[in-house]
Amino acid sequence: MRGEQKMKLFENEYVTISIDESVPCLEWIGKKFIPSDEFRASEKKSLEFYQEYKKKYPRLEWFVDARDIGPISPADTQWVAIEILPNFAEAGLKKEVFVVPTSALGKMAVKNYISDVGKTVEMKVFDKVNEAKNWLKE
Repeated sequence: MRGEQKMKLFENEYVTISIDESVPCLEWIGKKFIPSDEFRASEKKSLEFYQEYKKKYPRLEWFVDARDIGPISPADTQWVAIEILPNFAEAGLKKEVFVVPTSALGKMAVKNYISDVGKTVEMKVFDKVNEAKNWLKE
């Protein structure tokens, strides 16, 4: 993978969570449509890993590849805004970046997600992984 140094932390049929040391970022990669309970569990795991690895990587940010997961429900989006993102911000997260789904609905879900919580953590949306990771490095 072109010079990427990845440390896999968790994987199941829906998601892979890793650390990309070259950025550095916590990397959440969705593999397919993810049910609500699995989505929420993966968000909680991401938060735990972020809190654990932020000490080792002081500039650790959050990379989300949501291209293959389909839309996230408004209830789950709101849950992340209320339950997850404030804890990420408290742990030191400054930037979250999304690589968006190819479906228009998925893009709308990601945009709503950002507008709901954009004040908590600076967020941007890209359609290319390298552009997204370059923004995190800035």
